[in-house]
Amino acid sequence: MKDKGMLLFYEWKHIFRQPTVWILFFLFFVIGGYAVYSGNALTNKKLEAINEAKKESVKDYHTTLKAFNDTLTLEKKKQAENAGNPYVIDYRYPRIAYDYPYPLTGLAAGIKDVTPVTEKVNYYTDYAAVDREITNPAILFEGRLDLLYVNLYLIPLLIIVLVYNILSSEKEKGISRLLIVQGGTLKRVLLIKLVFRLSLVFSAAVFLNVLGMLLSPSGHPSVLDAFLWLFLLLSYCIFWISLCFIMISLDRNSVFNLFSCLALWIFLLFLLPLVINKTAQLKNPSELKLLDLEEKDRLISDEVWAMNPKLVTDSFYNDYPKYKLAYTPSDTIDNQNDAFFAGYYQIKQKRMKAVVDSLWQGDNKANQTAYSLIKYNPVQNTEHLFTLLAHTSRIDYLRYKQDIKDFQRIWQTCFYDRVFSMHNGKRILSSFSPEALKTLPEFKVKYHPVKISEFIYGLLNLWLISIGLCIGGLFLIKKIQQ
Repeated sequence: MKDKGMLLFYEWKHIFRQPTVWILFFLFFVIGGYAVYSGNALTNKKLEAINEAKKESVKDYHTTLKAFNDTLTLEKKKQAENAGNPYVIDYRYPRIAYDYPYPLTGLAAGIKDVTPVTEKVNYYTDYAAVDREITNPAILFEGRLDLLYVNLYLIPLLIIVLVYNILSSEKEKGISRLLIVQGGTLKRVLLIKLVFRLSLVFSAAVFLNVLGMLLSPSGHPSVLDAFLWLFLLLSYCIFWISLCFIMISLDRNSVFNLFSCLALWIFLLFLLPLVINKTAQLKNPSELKLLDLEEKDRLISDEVWAMNPKLVTDSFYNDYPKYKLAYTPSDTIDNQNDAFFAGYYQIKQKRMKAVVDSLWQGDNKANQTAYSLIKYNPVQNTEHLFTLLAHTSRIDYLRYKQDIKDFQRIWQTCFYDRVFSMHNGKRILSSFSPEALKTLPEFKVKYHPVKISEFIYGLLNLWLISIGLCIGGLFLIKKIQQ
């Protein structure tokens, strides 16, 4: 124990007497601090957008409510009589969906820096309306700086610089034998030095990540998510320590170790992701389609509007059999009735959905292929796990979009229940009352829990690779001539 303490004391003095180490940690904390600020700034921007949307929704509510009692002119009086019409309510007071940022979103923005944060929900889907964020091209080129970037890119560099010469430099200075006498075998000395450096880097990383969690504008994560986040961070640090360990165990000079570790860093963080991406694209080619959705929407609208009214209305009643009792012969005479309008939007939605799905079919398959390949790259696998915990992965966004669709069906049912209401065996259009405006369906934010099985599987791959590297390093150390 005394010898181990002396070795750790020597390590402490040896590391912190080097100005380079102080500079590295200073830069690490400066960049990490800015990453926390940048992530929080993005979260604040999303929260502000949500608050503005909520204010607009409250304004729409009061405007709609005012229309019930505004009868100063003949025109206003007619509007007041029609103020509770479901079509008017859907237009004046639409439902709003919010993609409320999770407490870990600021640490790992994922794709949430480009996806819309709010979305209007009407009783029909308007596929021609595409949300586009006006973004500075420089930001797109540089990307968002968050703690995920620091964790994935800078932590490995810090480990490489601290570890690459722990064996070669001592041998080159001729003090390795003295260290072995003080601390035991070469393997024991090397492992103590590696663990000490791992502790330094991990402690610095934990400080930044916990700081980011505490300063999150959207609240604090659950204890389980925080633990999984830090454990994943530890696993990633151990992976890079293991990778450097096997390179050091080759018993080459410091220059070889440094450039070999940097080459692996470049390969895992840049080249291998590029290969995976290109492989996915080649396996699932997607043509560049310059398709104007608004023009396509107009063409489909004209086609459906010109269809036989009976075909259109029958389509609606077949899709919504609960309203068949509201059927009247007049529904099939022309295209100026509620049943035709409902069938019109139903057919149009189906056709537009087919167009949009075919447009993105190749890209979706390419993404699925890429997800199946990233397990072979520990860096991309770790990034995916971080974004899962932060609820900022593509999977989470697709779940959010599905939540919107589910909510739209709830609002659509509420809407059609009014449009196709029955009274004494006859169909009537039941208007909303001012009191009913307070009970309209509202979108509820859902955070789909991370599948522990998926998380453990990804984490297991990372640990298996790390263990394999450690075993290989220990095998190579035995061959070193002391």
